[in-house]
Amino acid sequence: MKKRIVSSLLVAGLLTGLQAGGDIGGVVSIENEVAPVEVVQAPVKVEVPKKVVVEAPVKKVEEKKGPSDFYVVAKGLYITGENADPGMGAGLDLGYRLTDSLAVELGGTFSKNELDISKKEASYKTGSLSLVYNIKATDSIGVFAKAGYMLEQVKANGLNNYDETESGALFGLGAEYAMSDAMAIVAEYDMSTIDKDDSSRGDAVSLGLKYNF
Repeated sequence: MKKRIVSSLLVAGLLTGLQAGGDIGGVVSIENEVAPVEVVQAPVKVEVPKKVVVEAPVKKVEEKKGPSDFYVVAKGLYITGENADPGMGAGLDLGYRLTDSLAVELGGTFSKNELDISKKEASYKTGSLSLVYNIKATDSIGVFAKAGYMLEQVKANGLNNYDETESGALFGLGAEYAMSDAMAIVAEYDMSTIDKDDSSRGDAVSLGLKYNF
């Protein structure tokens, strides 16, 4: 009912304005208010590619091992002769290092010379056990002293089948030159307390090659 009354009033006012030739001033402009729209940006999910780690094969590096504590010396001998001519021979020493400076050494030699009086050939076999003390002068050069016990067998051909075994203390001095960690040249001078009346071997000078295992 109220809506009809309002509508009638509006129409009457409109007609009155038109009849008066005037502008339609009584028209009420009704504008719809538009509420501001808040634009919410949805979060964009960005996928980051995973880092691919390629493991390269690792080559195992073996630790280089140094020489062991064992060594061997192969040497040639020159024996000075006692009441005999000088002679030649060969020897072999097998050693084991107890410390950097001290070693124990087992040695053996074989040599020959000619007796002065009978001109018969004599042969000598020795075996020894010694302690060796080393001193390094430089990285390549070292000197050593040796002390131990030695057995010596003497045979003289044609001299009533002479065959005797004597023993005594052994002493030696020497030097070595290292060509590498494994190889060295060794020079040595040895003497013993064996009675010279029982042996014509005399002192010995040797030159040899040392190999560190």
